Amino acid sequence: MAETPDGQEKTEAASGKRLGEARDRGQVSKSTDITTAAVMLVGSVLVFVLGEPMIKNIRLLMQDIFRNVTVIEITQTNVSSYYMSLILLIGKMLLPILAVVFFIVFIAEVSQVGFHFATKKFTEGLNIKSIFNPFGALKRMLFSSRSIFELVKSVMKLSVISVVVYTVLNKYVDETMKLIERPYNEIGSFLARISLELAIKVGAIYIIIAAGDYIYQKWKFKSDMKMTKQEVKEEGKQTEGDPKIKSRIRGIMRSRLRNIMLQNVKKADVVITNPTHFAVALKYDPLTMAAPVVMAKGANFLALQVIQIAEEAEILVIQQPPLARALFFSVEVNQEIPENLFKTVAQVLAYVYQIKNKKFTKVS
Repeated sequence: MAETPDGQEKTEAASGKRLGEARDRGQVSKSTDITTAAVMLVGSVLVFVLGEPMIKNIRLLMQDIFRNVTVIEITQTNVSSYYMSLILLIGKMLLPILAVVFFIVFIAEVSQVGFHFATKKFTEGLNIKSIFNPFGALKRMLFSSRSIFELVKSVMKLSVISVVVYTVLNKYVDETMKLIERPYNEIGSFLARISLELAIKVGAIYIIIAAGDYIYQKWKFKSDMKMTKQEVKEEGKQTEGDPKIKSRIRGIMRSRLRNIMLQNVKKADVVITNPTHFAVALKYDPLTMAAPVVMAKGANFLALQVIQIAEEAEILVIQQPPLARALFFSVEVNQEIPENLFKTVAQVLAYVYQIKNKKFTKVS
């Protein structure tokens, strides 16, 4: 089980955020042996495919040199000309192979990790302490578990490949000893046959090694990226916010909304109560509203506050328990009342307007 330096166990799978940050720093799961195997196999095929044209070009160059060796005038200009011709010939032969090899390396790398620029590899990935403490960095490089694994893997690869090479070459010892008696054109085909067999067998072994290393690197990366329960909590706080702070903010928002709602009680025409368990403040303006609107509502202590504000504002408070309950549970603040309550509310509002008219008449 992976652990942090302070002894906490990494038991949780890595989050998408953690994997994304690691990717930006260049920390990805890949096997260099996959790339090496691909280059080895494709390079071998290219050599055998392009080998004959390359040898032909070299033969023509050598023939031209030996044919004209007695008439060649060695001057600074001629030497430069011959040198440039040789460079162009070598470039003509090698550039196609190098281009294909580069393309294979690119495909092998991208197929493992995808196409992504590690934007933080040279910023966050740079450890300033290691610059001033090279011995610490050297210690981590030589004695870490990854370094030991890579050393063991390299020794095993070298041993297995050496055995394969020895087996192939040992098979052709007798023929090799008789090469001096054979025509020179047969020597080339003989060497090509041995090289092809070596390339195929070593390449096959390397593919098996690369497949095993790829599986191991995937497992190792997944294990290294695991998180402790505390890291999961901290990341949750960073991405979603501290639950205590979020709860505090929600409380403040509820308090502000409650205060706004209670202020709206002063704009109501009537408050319908249960009498103390529920209170709903209603307003209706025939010119601007299609139906009465709930301005505020509350239960228990909040209901008492609604009633208190209404009484202080001299708004009529009417006790109608069934209607108060129906309005409280079926209508939200700033919403119109449903059609099934129109008749009952209309009767209440008619009574309210009648009371207001009587008060206005007495004042007049």
